[in-house]
Amino acid sequence: FVCKDRRGEPKMKSIWALAVITYKEGIRNRSVLGVLFFSLFILGLNVAVSGFFMRDIGKVTVDMNLSAISFSGLLLVLFVGINLISKDIDKKTIHLVLSKQISRGKYLWGKYFGILLFIFASLMVLLAFSVATVYGINYFYTDYFENFSWIVYFQSVLFIFIKLAVLTSIMILFSSISTSSFVTLIFTICSYVVGETIEEVVFYLKTGLNGDAFSPTLLWVINISTYVFPNLAIFDFKIEAAHGLSIGLSRLGFAGCYAGTYIFLVMMVASFIFKRREFN
Repeated sequence: FVCKDRRGEPKMKSIWALAVITYKEGIRNRSVLGVLFFSLFILGLNVAVSGFFMRDIGKVTVDMNLSAISFSGLLLVLFVGINLISKDIDKKTIHLVLSKQISRGKYLWGKYFGILLFIFASLMVLLAFSVATVYGINYFYTDYFENFSWIVYFQSVLFIFIKLAVLTSIMILFSSISTSSFVTLIFTICSYVVGETIEEVVFYLKTGLNGDAFSPTLLWVINISTYVFPNLAIFDFKIEAAHGLSIGLSRLGFAGCYAGTYIFLVMMVASFIFKRREFN
């Protein structure tokens, strides 16, 4: 069953068409090659320096590989994903797209899914090289990978993608508000930094001096921030993957539901704002 608009055209068809176009634009972007080459350099560096961490070679290998994938995905969102949105507005091609009886809400969702397709394809390439790196080092240093689990490793990569999906929705939100790609970049980076550290800040406030040394205004701002900004730390399973620890299904389920709910709410707000935005 496919919902149809007033003209009888399937809604998902236009969203999917925009997603495919956005995906193709993403893979043609020259910045992708730079990010991929940088990632491959980090993965190759992992092989070169692995011998310096003989006692923790397994942990260091897994941690470096997952960190390289995560950081590369972040670069793709910031430098390629933002460009895929701002380019339509700067070159006025958005007027042509919206003139095809495509609503602004569907336009944002199409762009969002297209960027996710592009990020997913890029991460799959990086994952292939990462698996080869881990497998090669594991082959030569088997004794240091006794607790290693490929299942946990792939789960960690999956939630790196989910974290990037959350960050992409935030980037879409700021793109729908701001007319400058630079402003969108700055606010997206700030959201990422806050999302990665908000859990530690809250933990420190709850355990350090019982909050008596902090002003009520600061505590109020931190509490509001926990609801406004995403807690990206819940998607980080590098420690579990490095030590071969299993991840509970309840934890995985909570992280997945949290991401889905947050993405839906942010995209709804972005669509609401974007529908009321004027283009010159």
